Amino acid sequence: MIKTLFMDSEYCSMGRWISMIVGDVCGMRLYEGIDLAHVSDEEWLTPAYLNDFDNRISGRTADELREDDEFQRVNTALVAAAKTAIATGPCIIHERALGALLKDTPDSMRVLLYNSSMEHRIPRAVGDPTFSLKGASHDEVIGFICSQDADRAAYRNALTNEAWGEKRSYDLCIDSDLLGREKCAEILIEAVSDLKLDAARCKEIIDRIMEKWAENHR
Repeated sequence: MIKTLFMDSEYCSMGRWISMIVGDVCGMRLYEGIDLAHVSDEEWLTPAYLNDFDNRISGRTADELREDDEFQRVNTALVAAAKTAIATGPCIIHERALGALLKDTPDSMRVLLYNSSMEHRIPRAVGDPTFSLKGASHDEVIGFICSQDADRAAYRNALTNEAWGEKRSYDLCIDSDLLGREKCAEILIEAVSDLKLDAARCKEIIDRIMEKWAENHR
């Protein structure tokens, strides 16, 4: 069984909602940055500090972040906090490049949730209470969504050579627009659960198929 799910997600791809559903069904606690601040041993890494820090680094490039001592200090603390979270029990950890930095964690999986429809992301962005986008134009909202994805990419790319959003950086990539929230959650619930498919039965099917294939190619 997968005990740690590292989740990256495009902004407004329903990553948080899907993670909450999977976590509730599978008994996996969801940790985002604020949650990691709560379990950190560093007294200075408070939720308020982390929120301010995120606002200050928004819009910066990966190269700029890579050379920033504060960024490296925060990252080191978050990695330590994530290790504490993982040791506590099954969990889902969202963003912060932790899927790449802790990819050798036993019984873990790295997932990317993306949404192939920008138009479907727009109403979620406008309705996000974290930001004030009501009254913004169509192009302004699209620009904001793209900036949020760019920030997530810059954060990860400053810390690892495994690019954010690149399929080779993940074990599983899911389009939440094609499948919807519930189906994405269902897929992930199955992915982290113990194997239900009979291995012997699978071998029997493959052997039969290969035998027929060999007969057709003699």
